[in-house]
Amino acid sequence: MPSELKCLRVFIASPSDLSKERKALRDEIQDYNETEAMARGVVFQPLGWEDTLGGVGRPQTHINEDVRRSDYFILLLWNRWGTPSDAGPSRFTSGTEEEYYVALECYEDQEYPMRGLVMMFRAVDPQQLSDPGPQLERVLDFRKHIENKKIHRYHTFDSTESLRKLIRKHLAAWLREEDIGGMEEGLRSTGVELGLGEILSGIPQQHLLELLGSSTAKAWALADEGRLTEAEVEFARWLVGNPQPEPAMQYGRFLLRLGRLAQAEGLFERAAEVATSQRDESSRARAYANLGIVLYTRGDLDEAEKTWRKALEIYEKLGLLEGVANGYGNLGLVLCTRGDLDEAEKMHRKALEIDERLGRVEGVACHCVNLGVVLKVRGDLDGAEHMYRKALEINEKLGRLEGMANAYGSLGTVLKIKGDLDGAEQMHGKALEIDERLGRVEGVACHYGNLGIVLKVRGDLDGAEHMYRKALEIDEKLGIMEGMAADYTNLGIVLRIKGDLDGAEQMHRKALEIDERLGRLEGMADAYGNLGNVLVGRGDLDGGEQMYRKALEIDEKLGRVEGMADAYGNLGNVLYARGDLEDAEQMYRKALEIDEKLGRLEGMVEGYGDLSIVLKDLGDLEGAERMHRKAAEANKKLRRLE
Repeated sequence: MPSELKCLRVFIASPSDLSKERKALRDEIQDYNETEAMARGVVFQPLGWEDTLGGVGRPQTHINEDVRRSDYFILLLWNRWGTPSDAGPSRFTSGTEEEYYVALECYEDQEYPMRGLVMMFRAVDPQQLSDPGPQLERVLDFRKHIENKKIHRYHTFDSTESLRKLIRKHLAAWLREEDIGGMEEGLRSTGVELGLGEILSGIPQQHLLELLGSSTAKAWALADEGRLTEAEVEFARWLVGNPQPEPAMQYGRFLLRLGRLAQAEGLFERAAEVATSQRDESSRARAYANLGIVLYTRGDLDEAEKTWRKALEIYEKLGLLEGVANGYGNLGLVLCTRGDLDEAEKMHRKALEIDERLGRVEGVACHCVNLGVVLKVRGDLDGAEHMYRKALEINEKLGRLEGMANAYGSLGTVLKIKGDLDGAEQMHGKALEIDERLGRVEGVACHYGNLGIVLKVRGDLDGAEHMYRKALEIDEKLGIMEGMAADYTNLGIVLRIKGDLDGAEQMHRKALEIDERLGRLEGMADAYGNLGNVLVGRGDLDGGEQMYRKALEIDEKLGRVEGMADAYGNLGNVLYARGDLEDAEQMYRKALEIDEKLGRLEGMVEGYGDLSIVLKDLGDLEGAERMHRKAAEANKKLRRLE
């Protein structure tokens, strides 16, 4: 442990109704100090009104001085705004409000140490939201103000556990600001690009809004404009006193968009219970379908599949073809995540066939995106791009923002593989803009990760790491296991390139542990390949080869040709390092054959370059020169695309 610790002060502001949450924050800060920060030369010191010493003069003045000497400021609010801090006149309506504006003033003045402000709002019961009194009204007004300004980070949380996760992610981000990294060239790395699969839960949203009336349409319109606080109030007003399952269902879908999975799960379960008691089988099926989304998002594939099969069984019994199509599509997502691409494709094509027959264009767009994911994994980039563009065209006509974001993001992943980095960045940027406006945090995390991959390919490692850590912060908060595995993988690649092999191995093993738990073969192949890179970087060629062959075995089983190309290329590097030039050449040619078929310029540059070196060592100077020229030509094309 370092002999001297740098102290970073974290001021916690809140009214008096959040004592349990204040204690949770302090406990989490203490735990983080003991497990992470102190070993790296930093200690976080929590401060608040409890710590302010008594003195002569106005008590709030002493509290404000603690704010001014703090490095970070956390504001906690729930359903109370608080009361004025002192008996004397003040322009502030509560002590918490005064502390916030003092912190804001310090943040904007470089003379003070204040580095960042974070606002955290505890979820409010729908009954109270539907009819807020003066105290809650002030909180909601402030939340809308923060929402509109978009200057500082703010979160909503629905449990003490989710609050603890939130603060831990911020502490990790603040600690990283104190770290310094190095740089090193590396091997072929399998970065993970996430395309959001489309999940459908029942009646098309637009048609459903027409059936449900103006109050729901208003709530979703507010949500689509990014006015999330106002939208939530509308959903709460519609829910309270309404004995039907649909209000709980729609409110749950809104919370699902925000990443508040615990609350969403409770509302979907409530909808299922109400539907069962009313013998409303159609609504019960849709409640199960929505509940499956929560479980799938958490990475609980078995329970998600079980719940989606319940929904499908009801839809088939009722003869509701729209629901049947959704059921097939959602089961396809589970199968694709597990690596069963043939069965996944069958499910998505069944779903597509039904929705095309029904003329249900929203469903067609969703299934096109999901089929595109399967085709991309198989290496059929042109087929995947065709599907994504078809989905985008439909979603643009419908004005369906979530679908547009998914299609843009998916197109970005294909364009990146093809070497068109500018096009990829443009697509991911468009997707990110939409999802930030919608407050769809799962999508935001996905696009941060994909933008990080573009930055990594360009050589901007710090920018890439920043994006990956932003993605990880969101995915850990939401408990999205697949996303966390992808983020750990991508961070591991950057850390390896920077020379931090221990940190890289730790990240890749975290990713492997998650993917093994999920039974996600594609992710396991990535983890084995990347762990092989770490071991080779340490000089352990035997260990590296073992990992590469494990990755290759899985990728061959999945028919995942891009991963196969990376494994062949890396095995070629091991064989070359041992002096086995002929076998190395064979591996390089296998990798190159796949990359040429895919049109993957990045892989072609590596393949031609590797072959040029090995052919020269074998004495084939003419062949080496030919490969060298091809590498230069492919690199020139790649640079033009960039």
